[in-house]
Amino acid sequence: MKKLFVPLLAGLVTLSSCKKEPASFKVTTRSMNEAVYASGEIMPESYELIKATSSQRVLQILVKQGGQVRTGQVLAVLGQPSQNTQLGILSEQLRLARKNASDSSARGLELREKAALAKQQYELDLAEARKYQELAADKAVPEQEAGRRTMKAQASLAEYKNLQFQYEALLNDQKEKVLSVSQQLAELRQLRETNVLTSSIDGKVFSIYLTEGSTAAAGEPVLLTGSASRFKLELLVDERDIAQVKLGQKVFFETDAFEGKQFTATVTKIVPVIQKENRSFKVEATVEGTGSFFPQSSVEANILIREQKDALAIPQAFLQPGDSVYAAGPDGKILKQKVQAGVRNGQWIEIRRGLKAGELIYEKAP
Repeated sequence: MKKLFVPLLAGLVTLSSCKKEPASFKVTTRSMNEAVYASGEIMPESYELIKATSSQRVLQILVKQGGQVRTGQVLAVLGQPSQNTQLGILSEQLRLARKNASDSSARGLELREKAALAKQQYELDLAEARKYQELAADKAVPEQEAGRRTMKAQASLAEYKNLQFQYEALLNDQKEKVLSVSQQLAELRQLRETNVLTSSIDGKVFSIYLTEGSTAAAGEPVLLTGSASRFKLELLVDERDIAQVKLGQKVFFETDAFEGKQFTATVTKIVPVIQKENRSFKVEATVEGTGSFFPQSSVEANILIREQKDALAIPQAFLQPGDSVYAAGPDGKILKQKVQAGVRNGQWIEIRRGLKAGELIYEKAP
């Protein structure tokens, strides 16, 4: 756990010394704040790290780094050149399969015509068989002849049914082929769609990680796009400090890209799930105002968790071991007395109890 004071009003430190007396300090009040340390990186307020969903070749990069983009704009195309040829073949196969699955296909028309003729023949043979059965009943023709006519009608019926079955089997086969080719075509189109990388936001291209002709591995970033002038911090806060972090708290941060400059932000999101690999929680803070930063630049930040305008504070060198100080007693003698120290950093220590404003303390006993 690392806490720092963030001075808002830096008062002057007055030390006095002489040759024979130890250095002294007059206790005064000053504005001092307690903060929780966090580290992380700066990112656009809304951004998109566009990745390849599978291992694919980068065919085209259609934008330039630093260029503006719009929602829905195509940024890059992945895939294999042969996919265009494959798409054309499948489209033609689907067209033919649909045609063959319709009543107007050449084979379908042929079978329908044969079935119609077979039906007509069956109806003629059936009528003749019934006629001969009546004649045989009247002894006008032999029963064998009537039986032969009946068998002929049955054979005609079998032929008619066989042609109907062939026609229906042809249609079912072609319908299955339509479904199969449609599925292959849909899968290829879906693959092509996932390989056409588009922007889901209006903003700017901050980074292009790959070049045309290179191969993007599955899950590998290809481009980074984001809002052009609004930024946020993505910070990691130690699990021992996260309970003190609240929405709306001020954040003071620095980034190496602008060495020596301090910026402010406001906590806007606390992800309530610990990251096991570093035992930290993710906190987001919106950077105040607009500006121009470099995304993914590292930052160090202090999240202001307590403001105190009139805190008693003394220099680090005046606090003795065991949280005590050398101060003048009622009789004027310099004695060690116990104090209650608060938050401390390398320069100042907050004194919560044991001293009053205006008292003199000494760096060491005389």
